[in-house]
Amino acid sequence: MNTLFDYTSPFAELQHAYTSLVDSGRRLRRRELAAELNLTEAELTDAQLGCKRLRLKDNFPQLVEQLHRLGPILTLTRNEAAVHERKGHYPHAHIQRPVGLVIGNDRKIDLRLLFNHWHQGFAVAEALASGMRYSLQFFDKYGVAVQKIFLQPDTHFEGYFQLLEQFRAEDQKTPLAFEPQQPAVAELADSRVDVRALTRSWSSLSNEHQFFGLLKKHGVSRQQAFRLVGAPWAEPVALGRIKPLLEQAARDALPLMCFVGSRGNIQIHSGPINRVKMVGNWLNVLDPEFNLHLDMERIASAWLVRKPSRDGTLTSLELYTDNGNTAAQFLGVRQPGKPESNAWRQLAESTLKPERACA
Repeated sequence: MNTLFDYTSPFAELQHAYTSLVDSGRRLRRRELAAELNLTEAELTDAQLGCKRLRLKDNFPQLVEQLHRLGPILTLTRNEAAVHERKGHYPHAHIQRPVGLVIGNDRKIDLRLLFNHWHQGFAVAEALASGMRYSLQFFDKYGVAVQKIFLQPDTHFEGYFQLLEQFRAEDQKTPLAFEPQQPAVAELADSRVDVRALTRSWSSLSNEHQFFGLLKKHGVSRQQAFRLVGAPWAEPVALGRIKPLLEQAARDALPLMCFVGSRGNIQIHSGPINRVKMVGNWLNVLDPEFNLHLDMERIASAWLVRKPSRDGTLTSLELYTDNGNTAAQFLGVRQPGKPESNAWRQLAESTLKPERACA
């Protein structure tokens, strides 16, 4: 292990509880291990439970601008119901604070980095049966991961350790402070929403990126807007239709876009998918360079959403948790200025028609 990771954790009293939990035989991810110990995942990492860590400076845009030096990596973004993993060469980033756009010519790595929500970064070394696994991991002010970047066998390791030397934080010992997560803000009462005005605004969209402004203008959440406006712009989809849709997309080699976001990053896959498999309550896409994991026990609702644009109606399938957070979104791959494909639209629309099921 590189000597940069020689710092000894002062949290020895937690080690016994952590070891007992790991030895219990339960298959828990680090996010779940942290919750069991009443810690945030960032605190679990900082305490060096199950890993060694090096704190990084908080000048995250400058660090991200250097990540192209790593070459091939795996980038992971997750939320409470979805995990999105993508392999590729980390491309040059385009930073316009507080946003970073990271997209390669091959679109294998496609990220929207929201630096306002980046609070703490670590370099992490984990001893696995296959050897040492090195990564960069970034967390928000609540101690929740916003993005993780895992080195691969053909990553430029020399470049990685040079970055650690450059961005190593001076303070490796002072206890870190994270804020408690706040409860979700209550929705505006339906009776206070001008549904006619909301519907007119929706019908007048000319660009899908205007939708966030529409929600803000009318003071509604996404699902509240879906429910109040309804057809033809938004219709609920049975959760049982998600797996058949992905399976049909795989059979047809239909290029689609899959968005999964954390508080500080949106990660996008663009292209066909191949292997769709259900394992327990997890619905998975298991391809060589793209993995998607959907926890179907945490996904509470799905919607077929249509938005007008200059390029015609754009159709998305959107998945939500019971607290209203977006788990994942699916759209058809298209070029700017071009309409969406009829194949994607027909497949998405088939989720509403059991007699023409996409399975």
